[in-house]
Amino acid sequence: MTGDSIVKTRTLIHFKDSPLMGKINIVIGGLTLALTVLITAISIFYYSFILSDRLYERTRQAGKNAAETLNFNYKNIMDRLTAICGTVEFASDIRTLTSPSVSYTVKERLVQNELSDLAGCNYLVQSALVLSGDGQTAYSLYRNPLPDSAQFFTSEDLDAVQGVTCLPIRPSPLRSSVPVLPLVVPISVDSAEYAIVDLSEDTPDIYVVVFLDCTKLHQSLTLAGTGLVNGTYYIFTDTGKPLSAASHDKKVNPLELPETSAVIHSLTANGLSETSAETSDFYLAASSMPRFGLILLNCVPKEPLKDIFGPTIGILATVLCLVVGLLFVLSLLMTRYITQPVKQLVSIVELIRENHYHEKQTLETGDEIGHLCIAINQMYDTIQKQMERIKQEESEKYLAEIRLLTEQINPHFLYNTLDCIQSEVKRGESDTAANMIQYLAEYLRIGLSNGADLIPLSNEIRHANAYVCLMNQRFGQSIRFMYHLPPSLSKHLIVKTILQPLVENSIKHGFGVDAPGIPISTPAIEVIIAAEEETLVININDNGSGFDTQELEQLLESRSAVQSGHVGLLNVYHRLSAYYGKDHVQFSFSSIPYYCNVISIRLPLTA
Repeated sequence: MTGDSIVKTRTLIHFKDSPLMGKINIVIGGLTLALTVLITAISIFYYSFILSDRLYERTRQAGKNAAETLNFNYKNIMDRLTAICGTVEFASDIRTLTSPSVSYTVKERLVQNELSDLAGCNYLVQSALVLSGDGQTAYSLYRNPLPDSAQFFTSEDLDAVQGVTCLPIRPSPLRSSVPVLPLVVPISVDSAEYAIVDLSEDTPDIYVVVFLDCTKLHQSLTLAGTGLVNGTYYIFTDTGKPLSAASHDKKVNPLELPETSAVIHSLTANGLSETSAETSDFYLAASSMPRFGLILLNCVPKEPLKDIFGPTIGILATVLCLVVGLLFVLSLLMTRYITQPVKQLVSIVELIRENHYHEKQTLETGDEIGHLCIAINQMYDTIQKQMERIKQEESEKYLAEIRLLTEQINPHFLYNTLDCIQSEVKRGESDTAANMIQYLAEYLRIGLSNGADLIPLSNEIRHANAYVCLMNQRFGQSIRFMYHLPPSLSKHLIVKTILQPLVENSIKHGFGVDAPGIPISTPAIEVIIAAEEETLVININDNGSGFDTQELEQLLESRSAVQSGHVGLLNVYHRLSAYYGKDHVQFSFSSIPYYCNVISIRLPLTA
């Protein structure tokens, strides 16, 4: 035997008898080199294509969500404005306002109620004015002096008003530090002496001006895209004229890019509801709001990806060839000195899995695999204890299902609802009774679901809506129920009766007799459902009296609602934890009383 042969033999013997960690370190060293190169290349392509496409789509979706939010608030404001102006009394007030013989003080007093109603109709509304047809006289809700209306609204501004029109953003005439977006509605009295929106080119009798708070407007638009992208929103007229602009830390202003003008032109010229584009620095998504006469542009900056893969492709190819050869040699060593003992260990595990492991076995090796076999034998002694624990967890799951049935068919709620229906029938309110029967039938049908544990998210939304409608009918409330559910998630299955207990808590503790504080003129509950990567996010928002977030967090940790009274919340948490696993269910809380109280639930998209 030659000297080289002796050295090789000794080396092999040393490697064979070395600890398993030594063998693994050799293998890991080679694999690390290979994985480093591969991950570098894959990362470049991933960030260049996959993430880029994902951000592009999220930009479009965030812009769409923001436009829907703005359209909803616009409809709310216009509905209230229509209700105010569509009265004979308001038409009479308009004729008085246009009369030169009536004093300014009397005229201002006439519109106080209408202006107060408009100023409080939506959280976006900062204030309101009534402006004379010539634009020279303004009547406000407040007694403080106003700036010269002729300076605040120029002749060019009023000439641009054709029907309901938004003017460029400017400081509020009532609070100069607050930027506002004026929504101008020309009003005239027609031949039938009713107040109508004046769509003609003639000078209207008056202008009703609603000032939208730009800070709150930005917050609502940003909230619509929460969890998707962090972009900047710009507002344009339907002719492509910008109404707002923002300062930029970046060297490139998106408003000055030709792609931005092209996107706006494409939207207006082709009559599209939405469109999107991409530049070297930004992702752009534009949405048309024809009822507003506006275009909303979402602009999301993107970080340029440096081309680091192209110049090194030759080096990478060489390294990959060397790595492949190294992995081949290492695989032979692993097969001989590591794989065989591992196969023996796997056979032992298979016997345990099939419950055929009646006689403990050992491996004739002194490395870590032998120690692992000893640990497996010790672990086998704990399998029975683990099975008992699993049985206990299954029992808790069944108890949670029993609690669910108790919550679904509450005799007290059912009896009271039926009594209310009976009362409406006796009073001759057959339509109201019929509506309540319809809502109750839908509530019970979805709640029972023929015994199914999982129902689509769309049915869960309907179940909560039916409950709110029943409560509004029973107690004469006017709670608004809103939801945002992407079409891609409407058929996604979830544990049933998740939303209704939380909506019930909002009504009871936020708006009902248990709610402290001041009455809420426009109580509202909003459910926002979205998907983030592999996570389903459900937000339940209300503008009620709020809650103690620390108390609710301690409630979930203690798993007892005896003293708190939040039985519904704890029931939802128990059932979700039983189905998805406690480690995969996250609850978070935030509360700004009488503005925005949020219960956020995060669940796996797949169970």
